[in-house]
Amino acid sequence: MMSCFLRILLIVFCIGHTPLQAQNKRAKFSVSTTKKYPKKGETIQLVLEAQIFPNWKLYASEPQVVPGPKPAHLVIQPHASFKLVGELKSINPHKERDPYWKGQVVYFEKKARFTQAIQILESNTQISGKIIYQLCTTNNSSCVQYQDSFQVLLH
Repeated sequence: MMSCFLRILLIVFCIGHTPLQAQNKRAKFSVSTTKKYPKKGETIQLVLEAQIFPNWKLYASEPQVVPGPKPAHLVIQPHASFKLVGELKSINPHKERDPYWKGQVVYFEKKARFTQAIQILESNTQISGKIIYQLCTTNNSSCVQYQDSFQVLLH
């Protein structure tokens, strides 16, 4: 009887907890590529764009002051049909000395844009992965780390 009660309690907690996590998310990512139909041997750009809630900032992929905010980074599922070229790039982030972190930080407000070059080795491929990033309020009173998964099909 007790085991059944604990299972029900766990299910209720998990169901009730998931929407709250989604509501607390402070950025929304979209992922696309510069070409939907790349040819074998071409290098394309994976483009990751985020809409950031007001009063929040998302930290760029450049190294940050240590100790400090964690830079955004990609985790791409390896596949023989493509290879990564270079590192994740932050496009036009803000750079400033932050008194809270006691050093220079690189971040975005309102909108963020990242690109990753990918060489296509075979047609009809799928790129799967996740972007891991940190957000803080503009006054640094609250910081959270998130990860968003994505999947892009190329024909």
